Amino acid sequence: MNKSDDRIITELALKEADRRWDETSERLKYSVEYAQAGLKGLFFANGAAIVGLLTFVGNVKTVIEPVALWWAFVWFCLGLSCVIAAYLAAYVSQESLMNAAFGESREADSHAHRTGRNYDYKRDAQNGDRAVRIGLALAIGALALFMTGSFVALDAIT
Repeated sequence: MNKSDDRIITELALKEADRRWDETSERLKYSVEYAQAGLKGLFFANGAAIVGLLTFVGNVKTVIEPVALWWAFVWFCLGLSCVIAAYLAAYVSQESLMNAAFGESREADSHAHRTGRNYDYKRDAQNGDRAVRIGLALAIGALALFMTGSFVALDAIT
């Protein structure tokens, strides 16, 4: 390998380090966007259901099925809990994936400067992927709990 090839390899490694750093920065932005959009959507659905049900109950003389009404509130509250847990998982996933991208960036930089240091970023990537799956399951659970609460509420008022 001549000096020209060596210089090209170094430049490519430095560009890869920069690309990985840019990815790290973008992932941080995504984590904020996911948290904001998700909290607004699922939190609104379950929270508005509770408020709507309370408003309805406040405007009727008698509740036909008080036990069903109580369970509807339970399902909506559990849905809210799932939403909060889902967004904690979203945060953890993005933080882990950001750390993995940062580790990849440091390794590319190390390769470019021939320091011989290796960085273990695969565990962060695995943790991030796991947190993504958990967050999705919790979000689906929040939606299912919202639907369950809705049907139980419908039973309580009809």
